[in-house]
Amino acid sequence: KSASTAGLPQRHTSILYPCLEIYRGREAAGMATDSLFTMLMTKKPGNFSEQIVYEDDKVMAFLDKFPMVQGHTLVVPKKQIERVHEMDEETAAAVGVALMKVAAKVVKATGSDTYNVMNNSGPDAGQEVPHVHFHIIPRCKDDYTSSWAASIEKTRHELNKKPEKLPDDAFSGALKDLRDRIRD
Repeated sequence: KSASTAGLPQRHTSILYPCLEIYRGREAAGMATDSLFTMLMTKKPGNFSEQIVYEDDKVMAFLDKFPMVQGHTLVVPKKQIERVHEMDEETAAAVGVALMKVAAKVVKATGSDTYNVMNNSGPDAGQEVPHVHFHIIPRCKDDYTSSWAASIEKTRHELNKKPEKLPDDAFSGALKDLRDRIRD
């Protein structure tokens, strides 16, 4: 592996996105960089325009270069934001509307009316590109063999202990505090 592909999942090292080498080199040198998605959306290198399936003034959706299944699509805000909770309300609303529209198009195009909509926010959650994006992954009967919950169980460790089932009565203590912090 070259220094510019170190740390990338294997699926990204065999056939690299156009501009990936430049992006990783600038990142490694500590230079300010646009995210890979920002570079793709603004420069549209190679045949990237062929991947685009939806675009409005705030959001772009395109077929994943390394799809998990046929129709695997990414929905990405044009504004470079790393994590979901960092989006402003206008961007979040635009992404939500685009997700609905693109999911309907994926259903129609693939004939599959079941799909996953997934987001990974932060490297520990599996985020590979530091730019908010949602995956729409069409599914078919009997192809769902492992859930995200199962993957957490496989990698559970001391710092990631499994919480207890939520109580059937009033919350108290640390659980109540956590709930109240989320509500604020």
